[in-house]
Amino acid sequence: MNFNERLENWLNNSLSPRVAKFTQNHYVMAVQSAFQVVLPMILVGSIANLIGTLRNFIPNLPDISLINQYSFGLIGLFMAFIIPYNIMELKGQNKAKIIAGFTGISIMLALAHPSFADGNISFNVSYLGAGGMTVGLILGLLLGWIFSAYFKHGLFPKDTSLPPIVVVWFESIVPIFIMILIAILIANSGIDLFGIIEKGMSPIQNVGNSYLGFVLLYFLMCLFYALGLSAWTVYPIFLALAIPNIAANVQLAAQGLKPIYITTVEVVFAGWCTFGGAGCTLPLNIQMMRSKSKRISSIGRVSIFPSIFNINEPVMYGLPVVWNPLMMIPYLVVSWVVPTLTYIVLKSGLVAIPARPFAMNYLPQPISTFLTNYDIRGVIFWVVLFIIAYAIYLPFFRVYEAREIEKEKEADAAE
Repeated sequence: MNFNERLENWLNNSLSPRVAKFTQNHYVMAVQSAFQVVLPMILVGSIANLIGTLRNFIPNLPDISLINQYSFGLIGLFMAFIIPYNIMELKGQNKAKIIAGFTGISIMLALAHPSFADGNISFNVSYLGAGGMTVGLILGLLLGWIFSAYFKHGLFPKDTSLPPIVVVWFESIVPIFIMILIAILIANSGIDLFGIIEKGMSPIQNVGNSYLGFVLLYFLMCLFYALGLSAWTVYPIFLALAIPNIAANVQLAAQGLKPIYITTVEVVFAGWCTFGGAGCTLPLNIQMMRSKSKRISSIGRVSIFPSIFNINEPVMYGLPVVWNPLMMIPYLVVSWVVPTLTYIVLKSGLVAIPARPFAMNYLPQPISTFLTNYDIRGVIFWVVLFIIAYAIYLPFFRVYEAREIEKEKEADAAE
């Protein structure tokens, strides 16, 4: 058995089953689903931010910055609701899933150090937005575990004659009361849980914001994709870093300082690392359109419109790249080279690091690239990356194309 066969055997029989098993875990699935559910709120915030930026050029545009605050700016609170809700649903305990989510909101607000004066209540909004997203995520997982364990047994016997809704009411009282009370006691004791968790997560954040962490997170998403697995396995980990990072960049820019965080959605998905889709397959799609193979060229023409909007499933499964050892090689090389160059260029200051939320992943690039930072150097750099990716894909594609042309000739001769 040669190296390629051993590698394919390990990927197919060892890595893939383990990753698939991990992604089927209820808690992992709950987090994955949570990010998919809140994505429209992130996009709404991005649109509001874009319009706010355009006010610098068109002063007559209305100030709609509050839309960003009430969408992207509440993502921590959204996570505190949706994660325990998802966990209860995945565990088949639908009767208490909404109550679990409500409890998450209550505890999140209690922990945010609210102040009461003259009948008014005020919060530090950063605790409810990107700055509190990690707390919302951890809190959601903890509440989901507690509620699912509690409702698995409950206070009432299974054969009780009471109406189900009444049972849920009374069974919910105990965990809700205890957990909200604990949250109030923590907040009133002066403990800054948000700060504690932020410090506890800092080593992980430092790794994720390093060159190795930045490239590895992206590479793993592409690797799993090429294996036919869900890139969402890694995406929640990436977002847990990326969303607070862009919020931190915004704060730095507001203080007149240079943004420093590169691991953001704006850099990876809207800027430079995902033109045509994960693995930068737009150059490959163009090569497919120009192919002398009838099958490949027809797939290329059908796939080009989605590719322009960074959707590459037709390329990945149509060419295919997924589980195609020959095309997986350049795909994974590009998935390492492009983020490597992106990190180096942005870190060196040759291109401005984005400092505004702009998660419009499906806008054609390099239009979205320019809109992330309004730096024309970023567009020039995007063109350079495109040429590099095109050059990496080309020799492998020509070999694959030649094989397909030969197959088509043999099929024609047989007919």
